[in-house]
Amino acid sequence: MNYRKLLVDYGKKLLDKNLVAGTSGNLSIRGEDENTFYITPSGIDYLKITEKDIVKINSKGESLDKFRKPSSEWRMHIEIYKSYPNYNAVVHTHSTIATAFSVSRKKIPLILIEMKPFLGGEINVAPFHEAGSKELAESIIPFLKNSNSCLMANHGVVSCGKDLESAFLSAEYVEDAAKIYYYSLNIGNPKIISD
Repeated sequence: MNYRKLLVDYGKKLLDKNLVAGTSGNLSIRGEDENTFYITPSGIDYLKITEKDIVKINSKGESLDKFRKPSSEWRMHIEIYKSYPNYNAVVHTHSTIATAFSVSRKKIPLILIEMKPFLGGEINVAPFHEAGSKELAESIIPFLKNSNSCLMANHGVVSCGKDLESAFLSAEYVEDAAKIYYYSLNIGNPKIISD
């Protein structure tokens, strides 16, 4: 499997689907063994990222590719992989409406039938911590126990999956649910589905 090409391709999809702006967000995938991961680089436009820019790291976040700097959120990705062996890919987005809910510290309840099978249920908000910090990486872990996605207060969204395709699909569903919930709140009195 060409992990680097996958990440390049899905990085472009992040932009295409308006799930990120500029160089925000990041993607990673579990590699050949339990101590190898591939992650998007720090601060490079998704349209300019090539396979050689994708960074191979170990479980300590150390770059195995000389002169390449991994995303500043590598700690979050590694912590998820350590805590949830069933996840092989992580997608971190700054999608507009879902991030607006994270800024308001407001969860997205179970409002759509698709949320249960594709996300696991409601999307909760993890507490605020500095981007790239160990505290942030550790704080989101409990919020991924019942759902494969969570909001990060004043930051964005993290979605996980068995592979990059499913993690990306989850990120799309989070933003879709956020939009629908936003509109339903403006219309008035949204109905929550019983879990």
